[in-house]
Formats: sequence, C-alpha cells, structure tokens
Amino acid sequence: MESKKTAKLETGDRILRIMECFTLDKPEWGVSELSEHLQVYKSVVHRALVTLENRGFVKQNPENQKYSLGIKLFELGMIVASQINIRSLAKPIMEELCETTNETVMLMIVDQLDGICIEKVESSQSVRYTSPMGKRVPLHAGATTKILLAYLPESTIRQIISSELPSYTQYTVRDPDKLVEELQVIREQGYSISSNDFSLGGMGIAVPIRDYSGNVVAGLSISGLEIRMSKDTDRLLLLCQQAAAEISRRLGAR
Repeated sequence: MESKKTAKLETGDRILRIMECFTLDKPEWGVSELSEHLQVYKSVVHRALVTLENRGFVKQNPENQKYSLGIKLFELGMIVASQINIRSLAKPIMEELCETTNETVMLMIVDQLDGICIEKVESSQSVRYTSPMGKRVPLHAGATTKILLAYLPESTIRQIISSELPSYTQYTVRDPDKLVEELQVIREQGYSISSNDFSLGGMGIAVPIRDYSGNVVAGLSISGLEIRMSKDTDRLLLLCQQAAAEISRRLGAR
C-alpha cells in the first residue's frame, strides 16, 4: 500500500515538474525536449502530457506537435487573480499615477524567490519601459524588485544573494556585500531608485506597500527612461509614495 502511495506522489511530482517548464520565454515544448530537459523517459513524458491534455491543462499544436498550456490553467488563474484583492484596490490609484506621470506604473509581489508583476498601467509614451505580467524576474536588479528584497526576512535575503546572481548590464550589483549595503539604505530611506542595472537607459522609482499588519506585501513603481525621469526624480518619488500610502491605507495599514 505504501509503495502505491509513493508511486502516486512521484507521478504527481513529475506532472508538476512538466507544468513548471512552460514559461513566457518558452511556451511550447515537444515530448523529446521535455524528456531531455527533465531526464525522464519519453514514454513517461508522453503519458503525462496526454493526461494533462485530456483534462485541459495543456494543448497540442497540430502543426509542430508541441504542447503549450491549456485553457484550464487560465480558468484557475482567474480564480487566483480574483483572490488577490490588492490588484483591484490598487488599479484605479495606479491609473491615476500613470496619468499624472505619463510613465509606466507596476505592482509587484514576491513569489517563492522571484518577483512577479501582477498589475501594470502602461505609459502612452512612444518609448517606454514595461514588463510582462506574470513573468518571473530576479529580486537583485531593478527598483521594484529591490524594494521587495529589502524587506524580506534576513535568512531569505541571504539565501537569494548567496546564489549566483545573473548580470543584466555592467551596472548590475552582483557582489553580496555591496547588495546588503544597498538594501540597508533602501530600508532606512523607505524607497528604491535604480538606473541601468536591469536594462540600459531604464530607471525605476519604487516604494513598499504594507497591509493591516504592517508587513510589506507588494512594491509599487514608476518606470521609464532615465533621460526623462532623472530630471524629475523628487516629484516622481513623492507621487509614488503618496499612491503607495493610499493603497496601503485601503489594505488597512496605519
């Protein structure tokens, strides 16, 4: 009996590993690709994909025979989205902030050890900064993610910065000691301003959003071109702080 339970757990874990392979950067996978990537027999991968396809979790492209995520995931995602009240609370404030600044406004949270944009209002500027909603991004580069990293538990911060930190530009801070110092400054001043460390020419201003318990639950940012934003940093920071304070107030923060 115990061996059957173990086998079922292993099968479930294998299916979840397959699901986690589908990303914004690689939305389609073939059976052979998944088999090689996961080091699992092709027959096992194929059986798992057929099961997932029958339940609507993946679908097969008839032209190239590759698989992508199915509509069932979208349905479940909508349930999750409906439970994240912060999005509905923040959206009108973000729209007003975007209209006032004419720069992209983003709302980001931490999931596991990554940052995820859960809401955004894009600038109408012909050249603007943006990030796809739902895409996982590292926490050590960029104003929005650094504001989140700064307020994580010390043990989690150490776990993140102890691993190899990818470099996105020559200005990305990868040295753990320097990053710890930067995070300390962010906590002391209560905001993060970052330029060129995630994308050259880009700039972000971010502040934390707190819930009723005082915990930081999200980061709000204004993002755009450095050449525009650097001329108006103080005003943009104040507007971002005011917007974050209002969202926090609606979440019950004092």
